[in-house]
Amino acid sequence: MDDAAIDEMSAFEDHHWWFVGKRLLVSALLGNRLDKPGLRILDVGCGTGGVLAHLGARAATVGVDRSVQALRHSRGRGVDAVAAADMDRLPFAPGTFDLITMLDVIEHFADDLAVVSNARPLLRPGGALLVSVPAFQSLFSEHDTALQHFRRYRASQLRRVLEAGGYVVRRLTYTNVAALPPAALIRGLLPRLGVRRPAGTDIREHAPWVNRLLVGTYQLEAAALRVLPKLPPGLSVAAVAEPRA
Repeated sequence: MDDAAIDEMSAFEDHHWWFVGKRLLVSALLGNRLDKPGLRILDVGCGTGGVLAHLGARAATVGVDRSVQALRHSRGRGVDAVAAADMDRLPFAPGTFDLITMLDVIEHFADDLAVVSNARPLLRPGGALLVSVPAFQSLFSEHDTALQHFRRYRASQLRRVLEAGGYVVRRLTYTNVAALPPAALIRGLLPRLGVRRPAGTDIREHAPWVNRLLVGTYQLEAAALRVLPKLPPGLSVAAVAEPRA
């Protein structure tokens, strides 16, 4: 991701429905795992620090990202425990963390299996990995190109990567359900009809009432995730996995 896209993300991260929704979904997916005393969390690909700051209210957190520009934004929001690192050379001792998050990360790597495999030794016994990725290769668009994605995933593909990386998948679900229909229209149907889309990501500023409405859909989705094992197809896929014994 280039510096301009990172700066844009930082400007939107505190209020935009996509980023607010991500934090709501992370809390719902992790559930009571966040209640463990002395919890230590590593956010791999922490970006500009929005999720890291959110989780920091519940646990001791550390973030890594390969973008120095993103880490500057993280520190600017008061998140200091961050470091520049490649995902295949994470600078931590084995058994350091109770939870590791990789939110919209592994699609940025040609070898996604290596990324999840390298994180596994860092987990303590009983620890877990939370991964989220964009869904459905048929929706690959200029948005993905701008964000330097290699691919999008079906739930079954994400399961295969995690199992090959030495994990047992405890939960697997689509998320961002309400965002799927408009994305399918904009990224899937309209290009087939010859409608050209602007270059860059799909992250845009919206009227405040639209943003509030969209945040409300994520509040409903987060509530559903707390009581349902999985949701219908959405714009993303998420999994909670534990290292195989």
